[in-house]
Amino acid sequence: MTSILAVARARISDRHLGYLAVFAFSAGAAWLCVLDIVLKQPVAIDFKSFYTAAVAASRGLDVYDVSVLEAIASELQLPHVPTFPYLYPPFFAHTFSWFARLGPDTAQQLWSSMAVVSYGLAATFAVVAVRRAAGDTRAPARGVAIPTVLLALIAFLAWALNLRHSLAMGQVNPLVLVFVCAALALSLSGKDTAAGLALAVAAGIKVTPILLAIPWVIQRRFRALAGLGAGLGALVLISLPFGAAPAWMEFLRRLPRMSHGSKIPGLFDPGTVPNFSLAGFYARLFGQDVATIKAASVVTILVLFGAALALGGRAPSPARSLRILLPLLVTMVIASPFTYVHHVLYIFPAALYALDQAVKRERRLEMGALVVLISLATIDFPYVYERFKAPLPPLAVSVNLYVLLAIYALGMVVLWRERREAPEAASLESDRQPRRGIDREVPAAAAAAEGLAPARESEAPHGLGTGAPAASASAGG
Repeated sequence: MTSILAVARARISDRHLGYLAVFAFSAGAAWLCVLDIVLKQPVAIDFKSFYTAAVAASRGLDVYDVSVLEAIASELQLPHVPTFPYLYPPFFAHTFSWFARLGPDTAQQLWSSMAVVSYGLAATFAVVAVRRAAGDTRAPARGVAIPTVLLALIAFLAWALNLRHSLAMGQVNPLVLVFVCAALALSLSGKDTAAGLALAVAAGIKVTPILLAIPWVIQRRFRALAGLGAGLGALVLISLPFGAAPAWMEFLRRLPRMSHGSKIPGLFDPGTVPNFSLAGFYARLFGQDVATIKAASVVTILVLFGAALALGGRAPSPARSLRILLPLLVTMVIASPFTYVHHVLYIFPAALYALDQAVKRERRLEMGALVVLISLATIDFPYVYERFKAPLPPLAVSVNLYVLLAIYALGMVVLWRERREAPEAASLESDRQPRRGIDREVPAAAAAAEGLAPARESEAPHGLGTGAPAASASAGG
């Protein structure tokens, strides 16, 4: 057994061992978050929507009819009232319709286990992306290739981004996150087609990740866009044998009614306090004026995305690709018509990179600001609002949104600083080049004057100045 392990160890590089360590550590942290959920928690309220949608898909029923989902929940005696509607593309409900063959408790245990594995893979892909962006892709001769500080930051983010909340609610976020992180890692590795395919799966489960393809359009990364298009087409084709054709038509028909400011049957009003998306914020300001809510939401999203893309540049370096991700992911989170605390998990890869860079460059103030803001973003402030006896004004019940916008602003400051420092670094580098040439010429000229080296630089060995052979030749002359 020892010899088998030794052979296996010899064939695995230190870098790959490091990535295995990241996966094991991250999945272990997620498992600790979900252990009591798997063992004793009844069917979670959000997972109930996914499960009843899978049952409806297996029976050939309309997965977007909330009354159908409520009837199934009542038939199976599932907890929680009400049953929330299924709002995602039909690929997910129909492809996972085999969940209906499992009992609700068993299905949730399997779902939670998938979430644990997903978070482990997401953390691993995020570390790959961070190492690629930092240009640190080679494993050292000895030791594990992953710095301990990255593991510490992953552990911190599991707590600060409230992974337990996503797991306890039975949310799909960890599964979407793993494909977002995979797309980043593949993109930074130059595998654009595969990156597009990975992002297609994320967008096929939850629509908003498709916004991350906008930088690819600006950078003219046509292979990534082709991979995205092919992947979305493949998801449609994969779901058809599961009877998803009518569901796709129904999804497209309902899509305009599931946009910003629209009231969705079976779901609470978009202006309800727990919804801290831009649409929720404007719904609290403008009431039932859906047209104004839509217009204000779209304009704000375009401004936030446009500002980040303009500051990020058209052809960003790998490092800037991850720096620009912080404002982009924040925009993606609040661009959804409904945004809750567990959605903040999506900023994980950008937060990991930002914290890693702040630690490496010893920017303690920046690191402290990130730690505080990320922690505040996942506090469930609506529960805090309920403790006030009098109703709070609309502008006072959007603290989560304000914190996310502060994270966006911090990401923009980092981008601006990098853009400002880039010309200075290039100028310093250009200044060094002629100085190096002068430094080489002056000793050579001085040596030639003293008769210690040939006057012509081409006669010096390797063009690097004087040496013993040159001195001997000079003496012989």
